[in-house]
Amino acid sequence: MKKIIISIVLILAIAAGAYFGYKHLKEKQRSREEAARAEKIVLRVGDKVYTLADFERFVRLINPDNLEMPEEALAELFTQFVEDRLILYSARKQGFELTPEEKEAFLRQMLRDYPVEEGLEEKLASDPALEESLLVKKYKHEKIKDVTVTEEEIKKYYQENKKDFLVPERVKVSQILVKSSDEAVKLREQLLGAGEEKFRQAAREFSRSPDAYKGGLMGIFKPGELPWDMERVIFSLEEGQISSVFQSAYGYHLFRVDRKYPPTLMSLEEATPRIRNLLLEKKVKDIIEREIEEIKATYYWQVFPENLPFKYEGNKDDR
Repeated sequence: MKKIIISIVLILAIAAGAYFGYKHLKEKQRSREEAARAEKIVLRVGDKVYTLADFERFVRLINPDNLEMPEEALAELFTQFVEDRLILYSARKQGFELTPEEKEAFLRQMLRDYPVEEGLEEKLASDPALEESLLVKKYKHEKIKDVTVTEEEIKKYYQENKKDFLVPERVKVSQILVKSSDEAVKLREQLLGAGEEKFRQAAREFSRSPDAYKGGLMGIFKPGELPWDMERVIFSLEEGQISSVFQSAYGYHLFRVDRKYPPTLMSLEEATPRIRNLLLEKKVKDIIEREIEEIKATYYWQVFPENLPFKYEGNKDDR
C-alpha cells in the first residue's frame, strides 16, 4: 500500500513539473515574441523609429475589444498609423503641446469606449500612444477649425445634384398578424371595404404583432426597406386596400396601405443640413490630405513592410 501511495505521489509530482515546465516555456516564448515585435522597425519618420509593438498599441486604442481583423483592415489601419505618425512628427517640430485639461478630457472619453477593467484608467494614462493620439487630433483640429460652408455653396450643390435629393415613392402601412390562416381569412372578409378605424380596432383586438397597440401601424416605408416578398405585395396595393393573406415565419399577415406618397424632390431647406455635412466633410478631408502630402514632401520617412505580419503595398519611401 505504501509503495502505491509513493507511486501516486511521484506521478503527481512529475505531472505538476511537466505542467509548470510547459507554462514556463510558453511564458518564455511569449516574452521572446514580444521582444521580437519590439525590435521590428515598421516605420521611420525623421530620427524617430516605430516598431511593430508601437503599431499594435495603436490598433488596441482603436480596437479595445481586441476583435479579429482581416488583413485588408490592418493594412488600412497601418496607412492611418503612418499618416498619424507623420502628423505627430510635424506637430512636435512646430511646438504643439497638450494641456493637463486636454489630457484629462480625452482620457474620460476613452474610458467610455473601453470595456470595464480594473486599473484601466492608470494603464491608459501611462500609455504614450494615448497622448500621441490626442496630439494628432489637436493638430488636425487646428488645421480645420476655421472651415465653413456658405449658403451659396449649399445652393450650388443642390442645383447641380438634384437627383440625389429625389425621395422615392413611399407607403404608410398597417398590419394584422394572427396564428392561423383560417383566422386571417375570416378577418379579411370582415374588413373588406371597411375604413381605417375599423382595421385599427381589429388590429388592437386580434393582432399578435408588437405594433398591435398602435392599431397595427407599421410605419412609412420606401422601396428596399422591407423584405422583398413582403414589399412586392405591399407596393402593389392601392390606398385603403387590404392584401390577401400573407404567410411569414411569424404567422399570417393582413396588410393595409393607409396612404401612398408619390416621389418628390426635397426642398433646398430640407436638403440643407445634409448638404452642409457633405461639403464640410469633403473640405476637412481635402485639407488633411493636403497637409499630409506636404508633410511627406518635407520630412524624411520610410516604411518597412517586410516587418509587418500582413501584406502591405504602401511605398517603402514616398519622398
